[in-house]
Amino acid sequence: MGLNDIIAILKQVYNKYDNIRLGIAGSYVNGNEKSSSDIDVVIDGDSMRVDIMEYIKSLFDITVDVLWIDLMKKEDDELDKFAVENGLPINKYSAYKTVMQEVRWI
Repeated sequence: MGLNDIIAILKQVYNKYDNIRLGIAGSYVNGNEKSSSDIDVVIDGDSMRVDIMEYIKSLFDITVDVLWIDLMKKEDDELDKFAVENGLPINKYSAYKTVMQEVRWI
């Protein structure tokens, strides 16, 4: 399964849910996926709706990690605030910042 196959499958989600934006991150976007790679699906909107997550996972025969952007951003903001308050450097390579640099929205 390649990136274009994943995109085609994920486009089906928009037929059922129209209040979200979907993207792909990780190895499939970076072009270094292996047969053991999972699919990292990024969701912007309707945070933590289990029905959306389960539907997306049901579309694939391989492991899918669902990443909710708003939750990742909230955690990242809290960690950045903690770092600043304690005189520590902000982590430029946090999970949120990394995903936002590599996500390919569909």
